Amino acid sequence: MKKYYHLLTFVAVIVIITSIFSGFTQPVEEDVVSKRLEQRTSILQKAFYNQITKEKAEAELEKIETYPILTDDIKQLRAWEDTEIDVVKKMSINAVKSEKNLLEYMTYRVDIMWEMSGLHEDYFMEGGYHVVLKKSDGQYKLSCFAPL
Repeated sequence: MKKYYHLLTFVAVIVIITSIFSGFTQPVEEDVVSKRLEQRTSILQKAFYNQITKEKAEAELEKIETYPILTDDIKQLRAWEDTEIDVVKKMSINAVKSEKNLLEYMTYRVDIMWEMSGLHEDYFMEGGYHVVLKKSDGQYKLSCFAPL
């Protein structure tokens, strides 16, 4: 009987520790989502304003993105003609909500407030986005970023 008591105690301790530390995993994922979106926005904006070359932008995007979004961003960069676009002054991620985790894919709903600078005035835009991260080469990369 004493053997089972120790085994039961051990299992209970493991369950308690697991339940306590499982709450700490979500913010790390949210940080990865935020970081990848901010990196993507920065790279694209620098490329569109000729602060970096298109080739450098493609190389940087390959580090943080995977297919299909990588293909779309590279097509957009290559087709880009030098014209004025609004500048992203600030990107504030208001909420990151985990929706699904399946194998190496993690799906989120992300609410973003964009502070923009246009040709004639500054303005704000707010929107919800569907974001998918895929684990590739030991890190999470953007696979999808689409407005809801």
